[in-house]
Amino acid sequence: MTWDSFTEQPRVADLLAGSLRHDRLAHAYLFAGPKGVGKKRIALHLAKAIFCVNLSADACGACVQCRRIDAGNHPDVHYISPDGASIKIDQVRALQKEMAMRAVESSHKVYVIEHVDKMTVQAANSLLKFLEEPPAGVVALLLTENAHSILPTILSRCQTISFAPLQPEVITQRLIAEGIASGLAQVASQITANLDEARVLCQSDWFAQLRNVVIQLTQELKQRNSQALFTIQDLFLKHDRFKEALPLFLDLLILWLRDILYVQAGRQQRLINGDQQDVLQGQALIWTKSELLHGIELVMDTRNRIERNANPQLAFERLVLQIQEG
Repeated sequence: MTWDSFTEQPRVADLLAGSLRHDRLAHAYLFAGPKGVGKKRIALHLAKAIFCVNLSADACGACVQCRRIDAGNHPDVHYISPDGASIKIDQVRALQKEMAMRAVESSHKVYVIEHVDKMTVQAANSLLKFLEEPPAGVVALLLTENAHSILPTILSRCQTISFAPLQPEVITQRLIAEGIASGLAQVASQITANLDEARVLCQSDWFAQLRNVVIQLTQELKQRNSQALFTIQDLFLKHDRFKEALPLFLDLLILWLRDILYVQAGRQQRLINGDQQDVLQGQALIWTKSELLHGIELVMDTRNRIERNANPQLAFERLVLQIQEG
């Protein structure tokens, strides 16, 4: 994998590749951005690019140095992550001691600190002193999802690189490339901007089951002698985890109702559940536009009520009755 492979963060990849090519690598970087946008992947690639013996300013991924970094056992690349709830001063002191030693493989040493915002005050102050007087050849890669929680004095001593949230199209393409069905990949990419979370969703049988229940429920809601309430009661009775999954279920329901609207408007190219186009076209004949818009509004209100600790089953049953009443 080379810098060109990081299509999800092209600006970041270009910036770091350029810094390496022109020998302008900073002594400390803060990679800031949401969870799952590739901060650690790029941090490891930067470390490999520093040590790679086959490519200049890039990483081949195949040489001994690259493979050792991938395996987490390179003697000049060190990692820190929270010990429990926080990064403690003893961890930073041990790192400082390690960084003060002579590099084993080259003139460089690299350390990666994940969740740097979770440092204790003492650890942060110790790191600050380290950043003020870094040993020659040492490169610090600090990763965070909450840059606003980091001491301004630490921020001022790092070059901050912001990572953009992943676009749904990027997540979808990555998941499909990993062998995940396109339909599930596209839906998951709309639920979360976190690639790892989207992958977990798609790999869960429960996720596919929830979408099938959404399809079933939206059909039952428009039938005479509707079985919708029985379907809901059955879900709560037979599936203990449905209560926890209800916010996800409601998100899937919103996406499905929105797709029916797109079919009615002749905008099939915008469908999220594109693999269910035949079903959507059938349901587009039994729902009116006003019913769909009102339904989406009710689902969003129900989701907010549940987040405010309303009884999940009662809130859901109320939603069904409201949709049926129009």
